[in-house]
Parts: sequence; C-alpha cells; structure tokens
Amino acid sequence: MKKYLLLISLLALFVVSNLCAFDKGTINPGGSISYTSSKYDSDSDTATNFSFSPQVGYFFMENIAGDLMINLSSGKQGDYKNSSFAIGIGGRYFYNQIYGGLGLMMLSSSSDNGSSTYKESSNYLNLKAGYLVPVVENVYVDLGLNYKMGMGEYGGDAPSGTKNKSTLLGFNVGFQIYFPFSK
Repeated sequence: MKKYLLLISLLALFVVSNLCAFDKGTINPGGSISYTSSKYDSDSDTATNFSFSPQVGYFFMENIAGDLMINLSSGKQGDYKNSSFAIGIGGRYFYNQIYGGLGLMMLSSSSDNGSSTYKESSNYLNLKAGYLVPVVENVYVDLGLNYKMGMGEYGGDAPSGTKNKSTLLGFNVGFQIYFPFSK
C-alpha cells in the first residue's frame, strides 16, 4: 500500500510541477560547467578540457525567452594548449518544462603547440531542446541536448575559402533559475 501511495504522490507532484508557465518579464540566469580528462593509451599525455557556459534569458512574452549565451573553454594535452570564447544570441520556447530553442554563436579560438600559434574564428547555428527538473521553487536542473552546426567559412589563420562543416551533438546538465516578474 505504501508503494502505491508513494507512486501516486510522485505522479501528482510531477503533474502539478508541469503546470507552470514562465510569465512575461521573468529573468532566467543559468548555465553549465564541464570538465573532462581522457587518455588515449598508456604512452600518451592526458588531455583535459574545461568549459563554462553561462546564459541569461529574458521572457519578452509568456513562455518565449530571448537569450544571451557565452562559452569559455580551455584544453591541454602535453605541449598543446587551446582556448576559445564564443558569444551568441538566441531564443527558447517553453511548453510547461520542456523547451526548444535556436541560436547563433560566433567563436574565436587559439591553439599553441609550443612552437607556433594558430588562431581562427567561426560561426555556428545552435539547436537545443531540453527538460527542466524542479529542485526547489524557481530552481531547476536543466537536462538538454545541443546540436551545433558550422556555417560559412573559417576566418583567421585558416586557409582562405575553408568551409566550416563541423558539427557537435552534446548532452548537457546545468542549473536554471527563474526570477518571476513581480506585479
């Protein structure tokens, strides 16, 4: 009996938590942090990468947010070091706690192998979808999928006319906070 009561309580909590709407004027800071460390074999140097991706959204209509996104990343493997900075704008549409979004990102990166430095710039179309899991009132864990697709040509030290055909599919976990508009 206790198992059924617990199951019904969890189901009721899930349904009630999905009845929320994000009102016009709500401000939404959030983002994610990641760290990876990998080694390809026992003879190779460990590759490490750190990424910090904050974003701020503003709901200019109920359930529709405009976003400002930033991504800072840094990596190292032996003498090779790389870093990048990206900034972008986008938007998200929310249906209860499920969202979908689209953004444009401009990225500038540099790498150094100990004897030479290489710099490039690139543009990306960013598609995203996710689900917000409530933690406490107005605070959510963001479970999201991101697809980043290169657009145009590389700039900087890249050979002239080199098309940006890169793609990236990622799963992100982060936090989102929603400061509702006070009436």
